[in-house]
Amino acid sequence: MNSQHPQVSQDEALKHIDNNGVAIYWRPGCPFCERLEDGLGSDGQKATWTNIWEDSAAKEYVASLNDGNSTVPTVVTRDTHFIAAAADAPDQVRQLLANATPATAD
Repeated sequence: MNSQHPQVSQDEALKHIDNNGVAIYWRPGCPFCERLEDGLGSDGQKATWTNIWEDSAAKEYVASLNDGNSTVPTVVTRDTHFIAAAADAPDQVRQLLANATPATAD
């Protein structure tokens, strides 16, 4: 994953979601995560990214959204969540990002 994307904790991701942001949950080695990141390009910097292997609360949260499965990439906004594994996922996420509060790197 690209270190230029804002990597945040679960608490920070939830705050970003509450502030009309887009959070992307991912894990290293996930080919769907890599495809999403590559497909988003620089637009991916507008979302927060949380590694579920480094944050157990994030892993539990993702599982709670996905019928007990910690499936990634999972994209979350205030209004929706979905597993972004389809080929058109970057386009779907880009549309969400267009109307969302951008993430800020600290």
